[in-house]
Amino acid sequence: MKFHHLNKLLAALSFVVLASNVSPVFAKTPALSVALQPVWTIEGIETPESVIEVMNKRQNYFLVSAIEGDPLAKDGKGSLAKINSRGEILAKEWVSGLNAPKGMAQFKDKVYVADIDELVIVDINSAKIIEKLPVPGSILLNDIAVDSQGVVYISDTFAGRVYRLKNHQIDVYLEGVISANGLWAEPDHLLVGASNQVISYNNAKKSKQLGTDFPFEIDGITPWKCNSYLVSSWEGQIWLISKKGEQTLLLDSVAEGVSTADIMYSENAKLLFVPNFFSNTVSAYRVKGADK
Repeated sequence: MKFHHLNKLLAALSFVVLASNVSPVFAKTPALSVALQPVWTIEGIETPESVIEVMNKRQNYFLVSAIEGDPLAKDGKGSLAKINSRGEILAKEWVSGLNAPKGMAQFKDKVYVADIDELVIVDINSAKIIEKLPVPGSILLNDIAVDSQGVVYISDTFAGRVYRLKNHQIDVYLEGVISANGLWAEPDHLLVGASNQVISYNNAKKSKQLGTDFPFEIDGITPWKCNSYLVSSWEGQIWLISKKGEQTLLLDSVAEGVSTADIMYSENAKLLFVPNFFSNTVSAYRVKGADK
């Protein structure tokens, strides 16, 4: 979710309308010939921010973080909803007792949730919160990624940091990352949505730009095929970027005021899941285009 300034948050709905006057930047060379085909839309999940796929005991389902109130308030209203790939709500409050949950990630039998200034750990088998870890110095935790070794990365948009949970200890992994938000972890690098850029940090923390000059700040990052990523901007845009940095606009709902928050592509379901935030809906799309 995008939070650049508190006053923008309080005026978020009007900001979306005003932002529709910004001209999008199109790549000179499109990354792929790709289009999004709507499949279904779920209504009734309050302020959905993020979607992840959970794979456990041969069962695949999807979790949606539902803020259900003020995105900055510790009000206990937040929850995780459980849905399936057919667009059905299986449990509206699969887990409750959260505040304003945003990004999530799974590793083995645990789901990690960013909840303002805490990292919440949920046991998949019992659907219970088993631990809440305060993140010292954090202001607004936003997205989460987990690497293949179980190291957890958490972005803090207001603080401009990426935190790391390793061996049950939390430290600052990256500092000075402007509006740090969307994350995706791969074995040899970490992708970070930093303002209107996508930056790749290798294991030595050396950075390079993967995508840049997007009209709006990057919210979600999810891989698609072997050579590209789908990225979202909260204001209502979804882009495809290749590992060469080529950028293609796939969806623009800015003028309609339909947000596209922390997206997730499921290779199993062949669907892109898009939380629409203030619309209180989650949409699914087929990603139609050339294979690589």
